[in-house]
Amino acid sequence: MFRWKSIVSLFLCLVLCLSLAACQGQDEGPMAETVNYNLEKEPKSLDPQIADDYSSRIVIMALFEGLVRMDAEENPTPGVATSWEANDDNTSFTFYLRQDAKWPAWTDKEDNKQEQRPVTAQDFVYGLQRALDPVTSSPTAGELYPIKNAEKVNRGEVAVEELGVTALNDYTLVVELEYPYEDFPALMALPAAMPCNRQFFEQSGGQYGLEVSSILGNGPYQFTNRYSWEHSKSIALVRNDSYQGESQPIPAGLNFSIGEDMSNAAEAIQAGTVDAAPLPGDQVEAGEQEGFHLTSFEDTTWGLCFNTQDSVFSNLNIRKSFVQSLDRDYVLSKVPDNYSVADDIIVPGTSLGGQNYRSLAGGGFYLKADDNARVFLNTGLQELQLDRLPSIRILCLDDPQVTSMVNNMLELWSRELGYYMNMEALSRSELTQRVNAGNYQVALAPIRAENDGPMEFLSLFSSENPDNPVGLQSGEFDSYLSQAEDLPLNEGVEYYVQAEQYLNNQAIFYPLCYEKRFFASAANVEGIIFHSYDRGVDFLHAVKATG
Repeated sequence: MFRWKSIVSLFLCLVLCLSLAACQGQDEGPMAETVNYNLEKEPKSLDPQIADDYSSRIVIMALFEGLVRMDAEENPTPGVATSWEANDDNTSFTFYLRQDAKWPAWTDKEDNKQEQRPVTAQDFVYGLQRALDPVTSSPTAGELYPIKNAEKVNRGEVAVEELGVTALNDYTLVVELEYPYEDFPALMALPAAMPCNRQFFEQSGGQYGLEVSSILGNGPYQFTNRYSWEHSKSIALVRNDSYQGESQPIPAGLNFSIGEDMSNAAEAIQAGTVDAAPLPGDQVEAGEQEGFHLTSFEDTTWGLCFNTQDSVFSNLNIRKSFVQSLDRDYVLSKVPDNYSVADDIIVPGTSLGGQNYRSLAGGGFYLKADDNARVFLNTGLQELQLDRLPSIRILCLDDPQVTSMVNNMLELWSRELGYYMNMEALSRSELTQRVNAGNYQVALAPIRAENDGPMEFLSLFSSENPDNPVGLQSGEFDSYLSQAEDLPLNEGVEYYVQAEQYLNNQAIFYPLCYEKRFFASAANVEGIIFHSYDRGVDFLHAVKATG
């Protein structure tokens, strides 16, 4: 008997030791780590169908999962859909959904039951219908226009039921397109294409996406509790136990601070305040020295912005005189680090209907130098009934390399126009604020679209855009955009070209440099994916090693 008890005791001790070892391994391994990241601003809404700001997209990418996810090379990989196929001419795509995907448990007020429900093809149909329903007023609806009848639905010309999306059964979704689009699956990773549980949405009482209690996501993470979104301060997420995807999330949780000062991001990453952050160009060298993992995108164009609402620069001839008096090679002989010469307003990597926009549209549209620049100036002064130019100030970034480039311009304007302009160097945030507020005359400032596509860049200058950097009010320019919108993506090139040429020929925006933006993660953190055009940050595969 004693012998048997000894054997049992030994066995129980062995089991206990193995259990403790396993628990200790989980605590120390990367699976137990939480990733810390700062959101620049408070998310406007975590409703995927209406979210259009960077902070919202980052959190939505953690809370929701679309039919596909995008990898580090911007290629679609399985999300809720395990696979998909296209017809011969890429005008119809069939997505096959995984049958173990579930929504977290929630209480349906109609039957008072709290249970998990499967994520179905109908959830994607409803999500897409919501995004395009004019009642939703989604600012990102245009991203889905390749879908058959999408634009007509969004304009209220046909009912949402006419949208080209069909659930053949719970786990098969068919999407019909307006035209051939081989790369269409990538659009299904956008927030607007995320699934929406209709029952939950309808019982949220118009608060969907605004509070923890009114958000139901199917993604790899969920809120820790009802208090884990402290508005304007922080958001705390943990792994979603209901999540079933191509792979399970590695970080145990995601902690988002909101609105912290990240002007010295390299120092914040090194100190462990955050594990990753956008990295200003002047801190890239410090990041390289610290062994940070760097990702970069060339998605920003810097150029001369002329405030068309200003009493002087509302005049075309005045604007042309300042642009066409510039020796471009001399001005760009001092391009700042991490910048490259820009021949066009829209960046080279922009795509349209799955093709490179610059290849379709051509380029080199910038306004060329002209020996008649002083004649333009005199003509403009006569039109404005002025004897000479009043005091003018050019805003620019407070960076020695940028101010050096601006000094080249000042020198040329002094020599060619007989006028010396003052310079006002500002921080990046101050420069952005002044330009957005229209509180300037001339500025060397950046423009950046939040999504890929020529319309995203050009619509920054539309009369209806409250953040129009130049205050442009032009029916002619707006008509080009309107005509482009009325055509399938691959047929609107000529109107995009006319709109881009208008901005150049009217000396509204004179492109000078493309900026390479950098994002960094700490040396001990790998696997974070930063997506271009502020599409979001994916933490699913982030591995945070412990010391």
